Amino acid sequence: MDELMRTMSLRRSISKTIFLYFIAQCAIFAAFALPGGFIREFWAQFLCASGGFHIFLYALLIKFKDDFRKECTGEKLSSINLANRITLIRVSTLPTLLFLVIAAKHYRIRFPLLILVVFIFATDFLDGYVSRKANEVTKVGRMMDSASDYCLLIVLTLVFYYYRLIPIWFLVLVLSRLGAQVLLMAILIVIRQKVEPKTTAMGKAAVASIMAVYSLEVLGLITGQLPRLLKSTIEYIVAAVVIVSIGDKIISFASSLREAKLERRISDGNDKERS
Repeated sequence: MDELMRTMSLRRSISKTIFLYFIAQCAIFAAFALPGGFIREFWAQFLCASGGFHIFLYALLIKFKDDFRKECTGEKLSSINLANRITLIRVSTLPTLLFLVIAAKHYRIRFPLLILVVFIFATDFLDGYVSRKANEVTKVGRMMDSASDYCLLIVLTLVFYYYRLIPIWFLVLVLSRLGAQVLLMAILIVIRQKVEPKTTAMGKAAVASIMAVYSLEVLGLITGQLPRLLKSTIEYIVAAVVIVSIGDKIISFASSLREAKLERRISDGNDKERS
């Protein structure tokens, strides 16, 4: 009965959080669109996209409800903890950010948009700090954190290339990094039959450096074009970090494969002993 009560409480927490976040995103979009004068042009599309996205997010969290547990103690949660709520802010904002970046091409919302982008990037560091400080690291939190980082980068990379703010080679490099992440993770899921999100220092550095470049690009839109030499230098430095992170990811993948083989040998050995 206690487990049933916990699950019901967690479901209510998920439902309430996702609903409130959807309402918050509608308010954020309206705060940009009403003064900007594009509420009629984008409102219907935004509601459909953001509503559908939040329904999908709700279904995903319900599916992984058993992963709402503290990794340090194994304690199962009856509600979404603070660190996961912060991560969900970043996830929830993705459709809003996409529409606002598109609208910024024709409407004067670039300065407040920069503030929003910086806030979203800040949550990437805040949720990790809160989860570690309060010993509230959860498996579902790590999955959401990783997925939100890469979804955010995919959206921004495509939009920034659409505006010709980044060169084609930078687009290809970033998408290759993200594609490698998805491919290697999919292979591990097939081999290990479970989702085991694993981040590395270089992976975090690559994500942070790409986010920094995009923040500077938005700043350049507001203050004027960045000096070409400075822009190119920053892009090449970040590109080097991304390339190193790809090698680091391959090494991490090889290590995970060795762990999977070792687990299989141990399992086979135990099975033979039982037989």
